[in-house]
Amino acid sequence: MKLQVLIRFHVRRLLCLSIWLFLYYPLSVHAQKTDDNIELANVDETYEFQYDTRQKQITVKETLYKDFICNGFRSAIPFSESYNGQEEIKNVTITVDGKKARSIEPAFDYLNIDEYFYSDLRICHFTLPFTRQGSHSEVTIEKEIKDPRYLTTVYLNEDYPEKQKKVTVIVPRWMDIEIHTFHFKGQHIKTEKTYNKDKDADVYTYTATELPAMKSTSMSPGPTWIYPHILVRSKAANYNGEKNTYFNTTNDLYQWCHNLTTQLHPDTTALGAKAREITTGITDPFAQMKAIFYWVEENIRYIAFEDGLAGFKPDEAHEVMRKKYGDCKGMANLTKELLLRCGLDARLCWIGTNHIMYDHSIPSLNADNHMICALKYNNKWWFLDATEKYMQPGIYAERIAGRQVMIENGDNCLLENIPAVTPEQNIRLFTESLTIDGNNMNGKIKYQYNGESKSDLLYTVNLTKKDRVQTALEHYITNSNSHYKISNVTTSPLDQRDGKLEVDFDLLYQDAVSSFGKEMYIDIDYNKEFNNATIDTVKRTTDFRFGTKSNYITETELTIPNSCKILMLPEDLHITSPNFSFDITYKTVGNKISYRKQLKINNTYLAKASFGEWNKAITALSKKYLEQITVSRQ
Repeated sequence: MKLQVLIRFHVRRLLCLSIWLFLYYPLSVHAQKTDDNIELANVDETYEFQYDTRQKQITVKETLYKDFICNGFRSAIPFSESYNGQEEIKNVTITVDGKKARSIEPAFDYLNIDEYFYSDLRICHFTLPFTRQGSHSEVTIEKEIKDPRYLTTVYLNEDYPEKQKKVTVIVPRWMDIEIHTFHFKGQHIKTEKTYNKDKDADVYTYTATELPAMKSTSMSPGPTWIYPHILVRSKAANYNGEKNTYFNTTNDLYQWCHNLTTQLHPDTTALGAKAREITTGITDPFAQMKAIFYWVEENIRYIAFEDGLAGFKPDEAHEVMRKKYGDCKGMANLTKELLLRCGLDARLCWIGTNHIMYDHSIPSLNADNHMICALKYNNKWWFLDATEKYMQPGIYAERIAGRQVMIENGDNCLLENIPAVTPEQNIRLFTESLTIDGNNMNGKIKYQYNGESKSDLLYTVNLTKKDRVQTALEHYITNSNSHYKISNVTTSPLDQRDGKLEVDFDLLYQDAVSSFGKEMYIDIDYNKEFNNATIDTVKRTTDFRFGTKSNYITETELTIPNSCKILMLPEDLHITSPNFSFDITYKTVGNKISYRKQLKINNTYLAKASFGEWNKAITALSKKYLEQITVSRQ
């Protein structure tokens, strides 16, 4: 089984679509191809803090210049630049081979996907032509950032390989900022700080050379983990005695976020009626919490819908309830408001998933990309993420487990950490009792799913129509392999979130036994997780992140006919590292062979430096899968 197949259902665990994405990952409609026909000869980005005397506010003037060069054959590429409601594109200039390209008209559109996604994120886009080898196309864009809080992450890499990029930040002495640098080590990046007397400003310059393109690679950590960048944090300003505080402290960040929630006006009558309906006959507070959490999970569809400040401001809870869809903020707000109607201590929480490397120790809009709800019950925090379908309280998805969370608490926030999880949370246990029938194996099988392994299966099965659930379940179990035939499938309730999920079935494993004369060769393992799942260390340029801390256990008992004798069992396999462990053992008791396999992912982040260790272990595991049990007929 390929690694991509193993993580097929973790795609849904991508962080919620949000304008927050825009703040820390440059959005482009272009995906860099493997060839380097187009390169960036020069990139120059300048950010200058200014005082707008008309609006009487601090703004940031952004000037972006990109010089593309064609290295080979004639081409044309799409160009896009994103901006949001807090930004304005003032001017766009395009030149091709030194001449102003008057025929190229930039288009300005809102980002939307049919009727299912809307955002105040806008795209300026057009097509850049390259008429010949050596041809240059240049783009200059002038922007105004209306609120300095929105100047956050600036990457040194671009969508194309670049010969040189310079980022300049001009900070008048009346402006107080802090610039954090990340992943500069080992890169060709020069840092310089100078003073501009005419502007009475400090000038920070970062010059990078020969940087590769940013490329989208499956199962990669978020870009903040792997690409060199700066994070600009506006702390405060004092322009001619006019003082403004931005994000000087973590509580400043909290106050800004919290203020948006105080602008909400929940319909307490409608919400109270729904809370009473959901909890009818339930008196235990914890059971009420579960009932409401499960209702939101089941009845509110996650769809990103963003307008204006909706990248940070939740939608009204009663509106999410009425529409039956919402983004992470709207779903968190609805969960909170329903819980409050039951007299429970529910709070909104801001959190950065493991897609980003920051926490609230750097007060920035980039510290958070997700919102959930927290409940204080019996002096313990219970964190409720309704976007994680079929998840029960106390079971946490890897993307938020262990992450710092900012909990609303009046005028001052609380900082807590969501409990970290271990592979033991996500045990997937296969118990098998098999017998030999000619070239096949038959048996009774019990599958048990826990934690994220359970929620993934329930999510997959419940995506299908009810009349196709059985087929979907069979495809999930067999991975659509025609050699595995299952029948008489029974399950615990497929809408049950509490406890473990059990699936029982009869198995016919075709062609599991090969015969040569009196000898039979038996392939006892038909799942073979991580088989041939080596990482291509030549093509893959980024670290790797697994979706969950997995814990796969298979316990098989194979009964050998009395007329047969066991000749050879494969040797055991024991591989242990801090990141993962593989264990396979074989034992015999009378005419029974016991096979036990346990594969654990202890650390979901696999750095490039560990690829060799992983590949060596996978090679040994895949080789072990090829080794067969040998028995002989008497």
